Amino acid sequence: MPALTTNMRSVLARATDANAQFTAAEIALIEPIARAVAPISPADRTKVRQSITALAAALPAQATDEVTGRLKLTTYYKMLEGCDEAALDYACRRCLDELDWFPTIHQLKERMARFVSTDQHAINVARYIVRNGKRVVVDEPVQPLTDAEIRRMGPDLRRMGMQMGYLSKDQVDRALAEVLAEPEQRAA
Repeated sequence: MPALTTNMRSVLARATDANAQFTAAEIALIEPIARAVAPISPADRTKVRQSITALAAALPAQATDEVTGRLKLTTYYKMLEGCDEAALDYACRRCLDELDWFPTIHQLKERMARFVSTDQHAINVARYIVRNGKRVVVDEPVQPLTDAEIRRMGPDLRRMGMQMGYLSKDQVDRALAEVLAEPEQRAA
C-alpha cells in the first residue's frame, strides 16, 4: 500500500461530506490506494499464546484436566496461528469487554472478522470515492481554431460557431480573406 500523503489524507477525509466533489486530479491521486491490498502482520505461535494466556488470566473458563487443557490450547494455536496480529489484539479486547467467560475459537474469529485496519479503512474510503464520489465538472478551455481549421468548415458550421460564441466574425473574415488573397498572389 502506498504511503498516505497529506494531500491523499485530505481527499479521503472529505468522503463523508455530502457536498464533496472531487476533481480528476484528486481521483487520480487516490486511485493507487483504491487498488492497494492492506498488508497484514501474521501472528506467530508466541503472539497467539500471549493472547490466549491473557484471556485465560482475565476470564473464567470451563474446568478441564491438564491433558484436555493442553489439547484445547494446541487447538487454539493451530486455529489462530497466521491470523492478522492486529485483528487478534482487537478480538481479545472485544472479548474482554463483551464476554463473561473464556471465548471459543468461533467467538474470537467473529470478532477478528469485524476488525478493519487503518490501511484497510483508507482503501475502503478510496474505493468508495473512486466508485461513487461526485466529480467536479470542469469546462475544458476551448483552444482557438486556426485559420486552416476555420477554412475547412462548411458555412453552416462557421455560422453555428459564431452563434455559440466559439468563433468571432473577425476570425472567420481573416481566415477566409487568406483564401481569397491566395489566387491574387499566384497571379502576380
